[in-house]
Amino acid sequence: MRVALVGIDGVGKTTVLHRIREQEDIAVVHAVRGHEDPDSPFADLSVALADASSAADDLGRVQLKVAVLYLQLCLFGPAERQAVDRSRTLLADRHPLVDPLVYLPMFARVERDTEPGSDVEAWWHKQQPGAAQAVSDWLLTCSGTTDPWELGTDVLRWGTMPPHEMLSRLGRSFGVTLPDGVILLDLPVAQALRRTRERARGSELHETRAFLSATHQRYGEVLDWMSEARPDLAVRRVDCADRSVDEVTERVRGALESIAHASRNERVDTGH
Repeated sequence: MRVALVGIDGVGKTTVLHRIREQEDIAVVHAVRGHEDPDSPFADLSVALADASSAADDLGRVQLKVAVLYLQLCLFGPAERQAVDRSRTLLADRHPLVDPLVYLPMFARVERDTEPGSDVEAWWHKQQPGAAQAVSDWLLTCSGTTDPWELGTDVLRWGTMPPHEMLSRLGRSFGVTLPDGVILLDLPVAQALRRTRERARGSELHETRAFLSATHQRYGEVLDWMSEARPDLAVRRVDCADRSVDEVTERVRGALESIAHASRNERVDTGH
């Protein structure tokens, strides 16, 4: 069974996943920060991509941010396939066919310059030479180009597509399919924003109150659309407001059991 855990930044996904992984026979894959999985075969590249993402935040250029996000999500498919071999249940921190449906249309609407100026060169210089080479090699492998601006501009165009077209495009690009279920961790924006500002690594480009508020709303819209468009996809919502990590973890376990039950019923109904 494959399940994605999603929600706005600061909602506590990583903390809950750590807790579940410590106590359960569940494989965990991190779609964006793959190096947080101790079994990841791509940890060094994931660290290099995380640094490239921070460099994009420093420059404030959404094209570079989206290009790095694409490269990070390209690691998910191989990691998922490896993790499925380790455990009967896979829990993903974000998912390349769910979260981009939330974020890409929002990034596509951000007012931005169409020309990079000197920022692409500055972005490369902000990275350590060895890490920059690894990012450059992965960029060429995943996109066929060595220009991150070109890649970011192309991916931003996907955000203008109707949802079903974007979903199909993402599936082809990342070589993955929808999970069996999605669990949304729901937290008031004020609490999530406070948590993001307490992070040691600092705030990311999109971590503002207005953007988090819009993202919170967008997650609801995307999951409502998915529930209608893909009835076989089990969607569960977990209210995290003013709840401890233990309480949220227990609710996530309950949601996993509910999805497993729905998945078994689906197989029975379809004769599989």
